[in-house]
This record gives sequence, C-alpha cells and structure tokens, in this order.
Amino acid sequence: MTFRSIMSRLVHRLRGNADAPRSPNFFDLSDLHPIGNMRGGLITNKAGRAVLRARHRGRDVKLYEAHSPQHARFIAAVSAALPDLFPEVLELRGAWVMAEWIEGRPPEGAIQERQAEALRRIHALPPEDLPPAGFCYLRDFLLPRYLRAAALAGEASTLDAIAAQTESAGDARIVMHPDLSPDNLLRAADGRLVCIDNELLCTGRLPLLDLCNAMRPLGQDQRNRLAATWFEGAPPAQDQIERTAKAWMMREAGSAFITGRMSNCAKMISASKGELVAKLPFAGTIDRTGP
Repeated sequence: MTFRSIMSRLVHRLRGNADAPRSPNFFDLSDLHPIGNMRGGLITNKAGRAVLRARHRGRDVKLYEAHSPQHARFIAAVSAALPDLFPEVLELRGAWVMAEWIEGRPPEGAIQERQAEALRRIHALPPEDLPPAGFCYLRDFLLPRYLRAAALAGEASTLDAIAAQTESAGDARIVMHPDLSPDNLLRAADGRLVCIDNELLCTGRLPLLDLCNAMRPLGQDQRNRLAATWFEGAPPAQDQIERTAKAWMMREAGSAFITGRMSNCAKMISASKGELVAKLPFAGTIDRTGP
C-alpha cells in the first residue's frame, strides 16, 4: 500500500466516520500530513492510531485519534483543567482530537524537577471532576501487547494471574500520564512548559508506572535525581512497588515484542514469576526495608 493510499484512507476515516458527530467544516483542514517529513514522519502514535499535522483556518494543528470518543472527551477535559501544561484542544470529532500545534524548544537545564512537578499536578486532578476516561493504559495498551508476546513465548497462561496482581482495588484511582518523557516536553514561545504527546492520558492505580515511563529515556544519574525528587525521603509501600514491577515487566516485554527483540521479550516473560523489583528503573534508589 502506498503512502498516498494510506493518507487517503485516513482522510476518508476522518470525514466519513459514521460514529462521529459531523462538524460543519469537517475540521476545515488543509495540508494534512504525518508528523515529521515524508521519510521520517510518524503516521501512528504509540497506541497504533493516526497522528497527523495539518492547517486549520490559518494555523498549524495536531490531529490524532484517541482510544474512543469517550477517551477524546477525557483528554479534552484534562487539557482544559491544566491549560498551561497541555496544548489547547480546539475541537473533537468522535475519537479524533484536534489540538493546537506547539512550537518550542527543549527545556533548559535539568529536566527531572519539571517532570516530577508536572506528574504531581496531573496526579492531583480529581477524577470525579472529569468525564470517564474510556481508556486504561494497563488493560487497553500494556496487556494486549503483552498477550501477543506471551502467546508466542508459550506463557499466555500467566497473563491473567499477573494482571490480577497488578492493580489493586484498594488503591485510589488517579489521573495518569504514561508518556511524560523529556522528549515530550517543550518550552513554548509564550514561556509555558507544555507536554505535547497526551494520547495515553487515562486513569489508573499505579502512579509509579508513570514515574517509570518518565525515567525510561534518562541516564542513570538523571533517573536517580528524578527518583530523589519524587520520593523526597518517603519511599512507597512495598506492595505498590511490586505491582508496579509486574506492570513494568509487561511494558518492557511488549516493547521488545513490537520492535522485534524477541530474545529480550522471551527473557522478560520467563522472569515474570521471579524477582522483578530489581528491574525497575528506580530500584537502586529506594529503601527496600520500607513499609
């Protein structure tokens, strides 16, 4: 299938989605193209849905698919609740989200404190003041990838047990951002520090999983600084660490699977019944004798 035919189908989906309420101008888009350039552009986001750049009434916009129309409404509500941290959502059309395009530069200086501050603000949003998320990072993103990987490795029977152990109904559900990495933070022209990739916003019960994802691209010294900033001398409870470790194993195994690193994937899945806490990106910075 050619690039042109793929783009044609995306435009058809955008304009002809029977489940989407029609806007008067179908977003009034022009110059629709994937993020980046023709060779290096990205057509899909991390969840495998379309992400594009376009022009809308004389301004650049980002157009992407949420998990569902309900999820799109949730993203818009979170963005409105923290307007200095998230791009403005301009319009929704079913599961499609059109947001302002942010031009900016990487944040100056150490980023770890800014990551921790942004995550705390997101986690502090009351879920009861927002519409239902319509998307769960663990069950709708991590588990499907892990299921495919585990099936190939002959370990699919471990899936349900691991999933049941990962989220506990006793933990408070919070707003989560599983993709608050330094690469997704820009200093906008107006001075705001803006998170530009928000397709995985959701609610969940594993705040430390957000911390792991925020740490993943960092070097060890940077990870240590972020962990020190996040924990501030108060390590999390051991059961939360252990449940986060199971979810992190699923995340890393799934990532290895979709990038073709099958030997790494098989090793992670085989280790799923053993000690996983040591594999967490912040494991070396916590007091294992804590509560």
